[in-house]
Amino acid sequence: MKNSLRSWKAYSKHLQKSSTNLLKGYAFDYASKKNNLDISTYKYQWSSFTTPIKKRSGLANINENRIHNMQLAADRIDRLIIQPQQIFGFWNSVPRPIERNGFRSGPMLVKGKLINDVGGGLCQISTTLFNALLWGNFEVLERYNHSIDAHGEKRFFTLGQDATVAYGYKDLIVRNVSNIPLLLRLQVFPEKAEVTASIWGHEAIPFDVKVKSKILQELILSDGGMSGWEVETKRFILNKERVDINSEWESNYQNIDIYKPFIPAVAA
Repeated sequence: MKNSLRSWKAYSKHLQKSSTNLLKGYAFDYASKKNNLDISTYKYQWSSFTTPIKKRSGLANINENRIHNMQLAADRIDRLIIQPQQIFGFWNSVPRPIERNGFRSGPMLVKGKLINDVGGGLCQISTTLFNALLWGNFEVLERYNHSIDAHGEKRFFTLGQDATVAYGYKDLIVRNVSNIPLLLRLQVFPEKAEVTASIWGHEAIPFDVKVKSKILQELILSDGGMSGWEVETKRFILNKERVDINSEWESNYQNIDIYKPFIPAVAA
């Protein structure tokens, strides 16, 4: 009953967000064309990012479901062509994560708690994607960090460079601000236990990119538990076509994320 109510609320929120995005003009700019034939002309790699798929011991079915969900989402996104000024939206490409759409139950973080629900594993897809898009100099229109640092030192991303998604509530939306059409690759490799996202263009990337995240402060609970963090992330670009002795790195993305401290749930 709780799952059904949560699913209905998420669908209602999705309709509200869709209306808001329509007013912003996003609906007219979403990329929708995929290249399922020859991609050889997209021979210049702009960025690439890989994350490891962690397996939970003794939970073969859960591990299989997570990979299944990742593959399902990747199939919807892989080979998407994003023209100049076009937008990529995670939930515009990936369908509602329900069983009717082929998704299975897996672990996910909801309100700071790890639960099993349909669609588990999609946040690893969105985080892997975000890093490739960030290093590919896409304009970030909507993106959310995880509410807590659930993995601690075993996290598979740099704090400040993750992207969580929740249907109806949290999306990942970016714009191609270059004047070059770009190809988005998203591949799941179960045999290597890896997910890789990459950006490719007809031409070489016309600028150098660097991304820096730094912890501003550690957030600690008075009664113990896992620390939280305040993290600042900045992206800088250097235009290769205008490099001279006076050239400087230009900052074009800056964000501060808060990961709340928490007390891990004790398994029964």
